Amino acid sequence: MRRALIFFLLFMLVGAWGLQFVEQDSGYVLIAFGQTSVEMSLWFALLLVFGGAFVLWLLWAILRGSVSVTRRASGQLLFGSRERARKRTARGLIDFIEGNWKQARKKLIKAAPRADQPLINYLAAARCAFELGDRKDALALLHEAEKSSEGSELAVALTQARMQLQAQRYEQCLATLQRVHRLAPQHPVILDLLRQVYVALNDWESLAGLLDSLRAYGNLGLEDLRQLELTIYREQLRQVRENSRHLSAAEQVQALRKVWQKVPGPLQKQPALVQVYVEHLVALGQADDAEQVLRKVLPKGWHQALVRQYGMLATKDPAHALLVAEGWLKQRPADATLMLTIGRLCLRNEQWGRAREYFQSSLQLAKDPEACAELARLLANLGEHEKSTHYYQEGLRLTTQPLPELPQPKPKPGYAIQDQTRRATS
Repeated sequence: MRRALIFFLLFMLVGAWGLQFVEQDSGYVLIAFGQTSVEMSLWFALLLVFGGAFVLWLLWAILRGSVSVTRRASGQLLFGSRERARKRTARGLIDFIEGNWKQARKKLIKAAPRADQPLINYLAAARCAFELGDRKDALALLHEAEKSSEGSELAVALTQARMQLQAQRYEQCLATLQRVHRLAPQHPVILDLLRQVYVALNDWESLAGLLDSLRAYGNLGLEDLRQLELTIYREQLRQVRENSRHLSAAEQVQALRKVWQKVPGPLQKQPALVQVYVEHLVALGQADDAEQVLRKVLPKGWHQALVRQYGMLATKDPAHALLVAEGWLKQRPADATLMLTIGRLCLRNEQWGRAREYFQSSLQLAKDPEACAELARLLANLGEHEKSTHYYQEGLRLTTQPLPELPQPKPKPGYAIQDQTRRATS
């Protein structure tokens, strides 16, 4: 109140001073145009100028306001109010979640111009178009989404990458993800999508280079990461075996060892990887190297598949392999698989009697079709055909479902055994 009174007094003082100044010297203005001339005081001319400017400004404000009102009215007429756009967006998103793609796209697109976040509308509508098989419209809606909001490149790229991945356009998907990966190298969704693309493309080397980022920033659990690592190195071992077939045997072995050296130390003890590596070594004629690998791994992590694999190795020194396996038996005297392995190593050393004893001991501990087959083959070659037939039948029974009880013809005396023996030894 006091401030207003001060301003009023100042205005009165300035006005009085100005009025006195005008009375002393009113000035003179002459405007001539052709045969017409207009005379007026300077102060009246200034009043006309300022008054005209004020009128023009007022007309412009009215015109601008009417345009804004018209635009707002037309927008509400065409697209509805913001509140209506919110409701339509919500209904469209519900249809989107329920998989009603056609209705969802229609509602989301219609509400987008008045929506609070049009980016969401366009991205969801693009996914609807993709699900409806309209790839061209999906791409156009993605462009609209990118134009609708600043900083939307990541969201648009992720939506596009998911659609490309689902459509199995792996190369295009990889290009999209690599572009945004440079912008957000730690984004967990980008890392997971890259993982899926690399698996689909069998690009195990690139996936191995992504492991550290997946471990630090990804959404995979510890067990899933461990399985992923095993898969990567197992597939790399398989790929190097296939891709080096045109090389010499020595070069193939060198390439295989080079990949194995890249495998982290803890994983070199994993039975699944060791088994694959040993199989490739054996296929390349490196049974002695395979025996060394198994001999180092088995005492630290006993695994039945690797024990069985040890008995398959045709090493240059089978006597040494037999000695190693019998050393393991002292710590595991009731291991049926180990006894089967030792029996096979006895065969490689032509110790028929010991092989027979180990096969029989293995069968006493566990009924195994392989042990039955090994013992049956050995007995057949030793001339004990009746016992051989018995173990062949036992092994067959272990590998098939039990037969139902059905009537059978009575065999002729001596015929059944002779026929079975002939088939078993053939």
